[in-house]
Amino acid sequence: MRVLLLQSYLGRRGVADQLVFPIGLAAVATALEAAGHEPWIVDLNVGGDDPMDRLRLELERFQPQAVGVSLRNIDSTTRKAPHVYHTQLRPTLETIRRVAPGVPTLLGGPGFTQSSRAFMERYPYDFGLKAEAEDSVVELLSDLAAPEKVPGTLWRDEHGHIHDTGERPMPDLAALPFPRRHPLDWELYRREERRRGLMLDMGVETTRGCPRRCAYCNYPWLNGRVLRRKPVQVVLDELEYLAGTFGVRQFTFTDSRFNEDPGHARAICEGIIRRGITMRWIAWLGFHGLEVDFLELMRQAGCFRVAFSPDGLLQPSLDRMRKDTSTAEIQASIEAVRKVRGLKASWSFFCTPPSTSLREQLALLGQYFYLQGSLAGRGRMVLTWCRVEEGTHFETIAREDRLLPPDADLLPDDPAMLDRLFYVPRGFEQWSRFWDRFLDAEMQARSLLGRVTAPLRRFGMKDLTPPHMRRRP
Repeated sequence: MRVLLLQSYLGRRGVADQLVFPIGLAAVATALEAAGHEPWIVDLNVGGDDPMDRLRLELERFQPQAVGVSLRNIDSTTRKAPHVYHTQLRPTLETIRRVAPGVPTLLGGPGFTQSSRAFMERYPYDFGLKAEAEDSVVELLSDLAAPEKVPGTLWRDEHGHIHDTGERPMPDLAALPFPRRHPLDWELYRREERRRGLMLDMGVETTRGCPRRCAYCNYPWLNGRVLRRKPVQVVLDELEYLAGTFGVRQFTFTDSRFNEDPGHARAICEGIIRRGITMRWIAWLGFHGLEVDFLELMRQAGCFRVAFSPDGLLQPSLDRMRKDTSTAEIQASIEAVRKVRGLKASWSFFCTPPSTSLREQLALLGQYFYLQGSLAGRGRMVLTWCRVEEGTHFETIAREDRLLPPDADLLPDDPAMLDRLFYVPRGFEQWSRFWDRFLDAEMQARSLLGRVTAPLRRFGMKDLTPPHMRRRP
């Protein structure tokens, strides 16, 4: 069966939007190919000015017998540039139905999984596949007339009623091959890299699942709470495949925390060094057991940037958000990074987290300047507001604090309605406005610094302009 797999259009292609390879669809395509199907991946965020016209051309060329659409993100989850992505599912479906009438349509992806029934009710796709779909998509396509036999599936009966087979066990990651990246047009990504001055963000998994219980996070729905490991040998083979076959020079380990299993992470780093793999990479890290020698090993293996997500700074906020860390561990991570030459790092904090205080707000401001001073050019604080997600404990917190209107739609179609879904505690509205202005000033300062230093770049000085503000080549 010819199966067209679509990465859903985000609705815009601004210079600041990331260029992200559809690793989830690559995993699904690999499973389909192993089962004897013929998959082809189309990322509607690259190639051509009109994504729906490109979809029409691909449908006419490929003549699929089934079409799967992956919704990676629901919206931009940022107050600074609110944008809704999921509304593009409707014109996508309309184009499919017009050009390829009668072809069954499947909807999936992490964004869909967060609110699967709501999306099935809002957008009339034929089937929905929740969570990791490598197994379920193969089972479903083997007999589309019997979706009730496939756990993790939603479908419509002849009357339009939606049925749900419930949850299904997560696939055995150790038994899965690594995702092949050949069933798509790579040249389109290369053109986008040149046009937008961005590097393709290539994801590589070493684990799936997260046992943590952060209040705002819905990852446990997407990948489960049990940590599943990919064999070290398979990870290394995948890296060599990416470098040798496609010339990939940089990637990101997509694990929630690369060091969730420190022994597994160390073995991967040692394997990268042993095989002489020379790619640059980024990873998200947890705070527990973070040691300088491990960071040194990562650096030797090609890691050039790590990211931490403490989200709160003082203990009351950390505890209410169910973060499994302490203020002391956060500070210790800064000192550990400072000792590793050439390693860059970022720490993400919410501007106005639950149980925040005047003391924490002042501490955040101090932390910002401390990072700039102690890790000059290597450390950065990322400040955001927390978007309340449906079904998370954070939604409970927001309702307990009476910050969500009773009629709040957590899946709005209008970007203007997103502002109501960011957590700002009562009494801290002025601090929220302060951080808004502060971040604007930071961006203007970075832009000015980039312009001032532009003449010096011809002598080898690094471009200090923020990547999303650089001129297109």
